[in-house]
Amino acid sequence: MPAGRRKRVNFIKGCLVTLFLVMIITPIIISAVSLSYVRKLNDSVDELNDRISKLELTYMLKSEADEGLSQLNQEKAQKDLEEKELLSEPEETIVQEIDEVITGKKVYLTFDDGPSPNTEKILDILDEYDVKATFFVTGYQAEKHPEWYKEIADRGHTIGMHSYSHVYSDIYSSTDAFFADIDKLHDFIQENTGVDSHYLRFPGGSSNRVSRVPMSDLCSMVMDRGWIYYDWNISSQDATSPSPGKDRIKANVLAGIGEHESSIILMHDATEKNATVQALPEIIEGIQAMDDTVILPIDDKTEEIRHLSPVFEENEINDTED
Repeated sequence: MPAGRRKRVNFIKGCLVTLFLVMIITPIIISAVSLSYVRKLNDSVDELNDRISKLELTYMLKSEADEGLSQLNQEKAQKDLEEKELLSEPEETIVQEIDEVITGKKVYLTFDDGPSPNTEKILDILDEYDVKATFFVTGYQAEKHPEWYKEIADRGHTIGMHSYSHVYSDIYSSTDAFFADIDKLHDFIQENTGVDSHYLRFPGGSSNRVSRVPMSDLCSMVMDRGWIYYDWNISSQDATSPSPGKDRIKANVLAGIGEHESSIILMHDATEKNATVQALPEIIEGIQAMDDTVILPIDDKTEEIRHLSPVFEENEINDTED
């Protein structure tokens, strides 16, 4: 074969081989490149899915946290509202709820005819035993010792009205005379202690037989004013003559408490009632030793012990005792 022709044949063969190789290798290269791109694309998709999953989880956790926080905030708001409502309740409602918790026998220590130097001693004894009492005061010492009345109120005791003059013949001579006397005492108490007292004990009790005015009329008029009057169902008999000693006074008081669910005890804190002062610590200790028994000051929730109700038999009432 001529040399020129051989060269052409070899050239054509070379071209064919090259073309064949190109046709074979090119798809392989393209496939390899495509596969690499697909892998990168899959990796990117996986990474994107991971990020989406993390975002979804974060959002879910945040939503749950927000929901939990919202619930806590709602509970806190509800609690705050309840506390505000409780604080905004009228004082008498709170006092009533507290009063309802007190069970058992209730004992009320009451002192008439003071204040006097013995009142200070009695106040110190009451403080020593952490006991509150009730003082139905007169106006004997109004001008000389106004501080005695304030001391009763400042120490947290109930202060009630007994009479200004304590002169029965004057007080019970007429309706006008009675209220002139009581109003004078009421105004003095309010001016010197800040207490607008609405508790009253009639001199001699509501069953006294010396009043020229029917006691039923006076009782009705007192209640019409919004005042509350109290008698007693246990007497220490420290106002009888001759005056009993401290042991007799103590026995008189403690013997009657078991007979009543609510006991209002009559005692006196006038100047001459030294035996009452001496008996008081043992009286308090005796009461505090009793089961389910508590000593309280008179307030609006106190049972209204009154002689005009069938609490006493007629022969049990001592007209001159108070």
